[in-house]
Amino acid sequence: MVPSMKNSKKRMDMKIKLKIILFKQKVIESIKYDYNWCKFPLVLFAYILIYAYIFSGNKLKAFNISSVIYRTGWCGSYGLGLHFARYFFYNKERANTLTVAAIDNIQPLSNTAQFFDYPENMLDGIITVLKSANKDEKGVLILNYSYYFLMFHKYFNVERILENYIVVLEPSWAGFCEISILSYANVSSDVYLMCYEKRDLNFINELNTKIKPIEIGPSWFVNHKNFQVSSSERDIDIIMVAAWAKFKRHGAFFKAISKLKNNGISPRIVLVGYPVDTDKETILQLADHYGVSDWLTIYESITHKEVAALLNRSKVNVLWSKFEGNNRAIIEGMFCNTVVIMRKGHNYGEHYDFINEKTGMFAGESDLADSVLKVLNSYGSFSPRKYVLDKRSCIAATEILNKVISNDERLSGREWINDLVVKVNELHNMDYLDLTVREKFKQDYAYLLELLKKNEG
Repeated sequence: MVPSMKNSKKRMDMKIKLKIILFKQKVIESIKYDYNWCKFPLVLFAYILIYAYIFSGNKLKAFNISSVIYRTGWCGSYGLGLHFARYFFYNKERANTLTVAAIDNIQPLSNTAQFFDYPENMLDGIITVLKSANKDEKGVLILNYSYYFLMFHKYFNVERILENYIVVLEPSWAGFCEISILSYANVSSDVYLMCYEKRDLNFINELNTKIKPIEIGPSWFVNHKNFQVSSSERDIDIIMVAAWAKFKRHGAFFKAISKLKNNGISPRIVLVGYPVDTDKETILQLADHYGVSDWLTIYESITHKEVAALLNRSKVNVLWSKFEGNNRAIIEGMFCNTVVIMRKGHNYGEHYDFINEKTGMFAGESDLADSVLKVLNSYGSFSPRKYVLDKRSCIAATEILNKVISNDERLSGREWINDLVVKVNELHNMDYLDLTVREKFKQDYAYLLELLKKNEG
């Protein structure tokens, strides 16, 4: 076969492969997220399947299915999640059996394997102290990322820690009917849980266990010092800071934004990401498929400083996933005074208060191009940085956290003299906004180290 024919066949094979990928993604998305009102029969089938696993003795599988169904948002899924959460976690013996099974089932990932050998490495980063414990007051510590909630049970004496510390859980994904969170439903002292979706807030309130919700989330803890406004020219029309992952929906974004061609506009678009379950080459192929590859500049695995510089040059920051956790890239953009456009129906379709006339707007698949045009013609009239500094910063979140916990402590007859310090979420772990405070928590981290199960003998 001559080279030109080989290349032609290769291009044809790539097009077919890409169409198959797009078709699969569309089918999966439709099943997971679309037309949820008509999926009650699937939820009824899930009830039968879950009970079948319970009666067969595979309770972990049973509850994992209920978690998956709850997270979908399908008609009836909320009631299913609440039903099985009560079934398992209102009974301490069932809850303990399920939690132990889940702990035993934790698998190391490429980025977490070190903690199985050296769980102490979770201290000061994954497990972070916000307030010291002393003879008069309980301390406060925070656990970051849902994956590590069970790891905390696995490697630390949680009940002894709760004697001297209040624990705050910061989950990484929406949909709180999951063992990692509910494993704290029957501990000896109240545990606080960040709730950033109304649906999850209602779920935790209705369960009414030792888990107490606080209406803040991970995106509140962006380090605004890393995302300042500069004097750069805004020469990038659209930026999308999103991992190379299928759930980020780059293909759907390209399809929706390609309609700008009808207006004779060729925007300058920047993508910032890193490989997850797809790669940069696939992203470029998707862009080429929708005829927008000439509009793109791609940056992979760059630093916070470089991301901030690009955000400062951008007019519009787009979030186009249908479901994820509490996205922080749009808040980082707001701190750089970059207007945000979020996809309508994100997660459970809540109309978030931080998307407003000062910060940006919602858009759908059919009107993204029109919404982008509106912002490009008026981006100077928005003031997202001022809004997030006033309403949604790490300082504001810490004040809310401090107020709720201190009020509960005083109502319980306990002292509260020293307030919480401010922490921030960096790319892979937590840190302190004021790095000098780390020194004051040395004794706390030393005490927590003693309560590693392997150190207790």
